[in-house]
Amino acid sequence: MRTILVILTATILTSLYSPAYAFDMGKLKESASNAVDDGVMVTGDAKKLVESLTGDLGVSPKQAAGGTAAMLALAKNQLPADQFSGITDKVPGISELLGGGEGGGLAASALSQVSNMDSVLKAFSSLGLSPDMVAQFAPTILKFLGNEGVGTNILGSLQGLWGAAG
Repeated sequence: MRTILVILTATILTSLYSPAYAFDMGKLKESASNAVDDGVMVTGDAKKLVESLTGDLGVSPKQAAGGTAAMLALAKNQLPADQFSGITDKVPGISELLGGGEGGGLAASALSQVSNMDSVLKAFSSLGLSPDMVAQFAPTILKFLGNEGVGTNILGSLQGLWGAAG
């Protein structure tokens, strides 16, 4: 888990803070792929979500965890705290996915910079995912959260935030 947090942190920080002329996306992706194998450690019910995304969408566990973290970071940064806690209270492991676990300070700091959908799209791109994958992640994440007991008002807020269709 610590490894995915370090990779996600480096990826997000690099995409948010580096000037375009100094940023080589190809080298970043290559070094990220070399540094981490697909054995991403995710805990609790969040692991089921990552497995669902890998099975349904054919993405790697690293991409599933990173993409989910970016989308949920946007939710954490945009929704009222009581709404977001309605997610973390129902789905064990979500807080750790967002850098709340041991050694997650840098990831949490990077994810706190995900303030709009453009930030999410940059995170997806840095993970080797096309921007249209957000639209494919959203229904799977929403369905999973609903099955875990997250309230319909929170799901509606997420739908609006991510621009997800029903």
